[in-house]
Amino acid sequence: MVGTWNETRIVSVLGSAATAAGRDGCRVRTAEDALACRSDAQPVSESDRPEPSSEQLAEKTQNGCRESFEALVERHGQRIFNFLWQLTRNRHDAEDLTQETFLKAFRNIHRYNPACSFASWLFVIAKRTGLSHFRSARPTEELPEESEADALDPFTVLQEKEEKNSLWRLARRLKPNQHEVLWLRYGEGFSIAETARIMNTNQIRVKVLLHRARIALARLLPLRNPKTPPDPMV
Repeated sequence: MVGTWNETRIVSVLGSAATAAGRDGCRVRTAEDALACRSDAQPVSESDRPEPSSEQLAEKTQNGCRESFEALVERHGQRIFNFLWQLTRNRHDAEDLTQETFLKAFRNIHRYNPACSFASWLFVIAKRTGLSHFRSARPTEELPEESEADALDPFTVLQEKEEKNSLWRLARRLKPNQHEVLWLRYGEGFSIAETARIMNTNQIRVKVLLHRARIALARLLPLRNPKTPPDPMV
């Protein structure tokens, strides 16, 4: 865990989203919509009711259910924050970009196809939002291999105790696209196809990047501890 997504920010996300809905002409929920949103409220115990999928929540959001959008923010907020924190290395930037990602998702929810993975669709928005941030704020800056921020990095604190976190710290020294493909594939657990969609490339390219990233990471391992053999992240 690289940080904690502040769930109180959901309130501001939803408030801004509701304002955007009225301004952009998106459907605003009426009393009838509210009843439809809660149409599954049958006399069944909460423990027996299956939890709706993200795709189902997104479809309800398309029909005007604000509670469903709130559930999506709560469900995916931490993952999006972690992903953007990996890109920006700045907690405040990651929080702002996470909020912006969900605002964009709400404003464009009518474009989402419920037959596709909502998580991968949301990560595409998050990546584009992050890249737009870099283009506007630091168009030529590359992430340094080491910085003062590393001293406050939770991965550093846990380095001696958790080998996995130590590997991710080393992975940040790879090329940005190699680190990204490792994070999406192994950190987030996306499939090759989903990773390709998020990175806006094809599956063959993703497999090549993964292969090169694993080799590059294996070469860094002896530098950290010459007595420890390479431990690939597979």
